[in-house]
Amino acid sequence: MVDPISSADLAAVEAEIAALVVAAGERHAGTGTALVEAVARLARDAGARRLWLVTTNDNVDALRFYQRRGFRLAELHVGAVDEARRLEPAIPAVGDHGIPIRDELVLERPLR
Repeated sequence: MVDPISSADLAAVEAEIAALVVAAGERHAGTGTALVEAVARLARDAGARRLWLVTTNDNVDALRFYQRRGFRLAELHVGAVDEARRLEPAIPAVGDHGIPIRDELVLERPLR
């Protein structure tokens, strides 16, 4: 499910992909790519210069997906999830592929 995007959300110099989830049965059909490209087009048309997102170190599928669509690693927040877990113990310690969840990675794609 994708929330509608308002022009107010895109009025800044940058735009964020807060969440993008494609149902397992719909993957590898181009849906995620189409959504990313639509958001990039809307953001660019609204004047944004970059599109960015945050994922965690365990999410290798997302890292592969976004890098193949022009995103690059912009920031690494070592221990960010460990710190968040101290405040919210329900955050899982282990994620995708049995990888411990510890860090946040910011990926970005220039739009100009």
